Amino acid sequence: MTLFSLHPSAARLGRGPFVAAVSVVYLLSFASQVLLSGPVTGRFGVLPFVVTQGALIWLWIVLHLRRLRDAGRPTGTVFGVASVYALSIVLLVILVWLVLSSTAGTGDGVGPHAGILQLFVVLYILGSMSGDSGLGALQIWIVGLSVLMLLPVAIALGFSFWTATRPSGEVG
Repeated sequence: MTLFSLHPSAARLGRGPFVAAVSVVYLLSFASQVLLSGPVTGRFGVLPFVVTQGALIWLWIVLHLRRLRDAGRPTGTVFGVASVYALSIVLLVILVWLVLSSTAGTGDGVGPHAGILQLFVVLYILGSMSGDSGLGALQIWIVGLSVLMLLPVAIALGFSFWTATRPSGEVG
């Protein structure tokens, strides 16, 4: 069988190798945020990030399917968790694309056409530094949106932890 096969007879994956492999996937996913930096998006757009995230999500699915097969557990939840994470990536890409399109042609991303998101980020950072942001309800919205953006990552991490702790050969 190939490394990325989803066929039921595909190789199973024990706890140790799963933890090592999924840790690498999470580290690569975190490192791929560099692909959203100004120089990369200025030249190539968000495509490198989208392709990288697609490959990492696929690898995440394969690893979790193999680990759950080894534990004798149902595998359907893997696709649900991966879909939630993929949706968060789609929304992040749309957000970045909107910010990029709002700053197109200004050169430095600052000016009369700068996106409202950039203003909120700057206000929030300045308020955080002073200790009392004074942003009132806006700060609540910013914190709420930040939590919503990180929730799919927390779900995926929690699911990976749960998957890693299932004993091999568990029936169930």
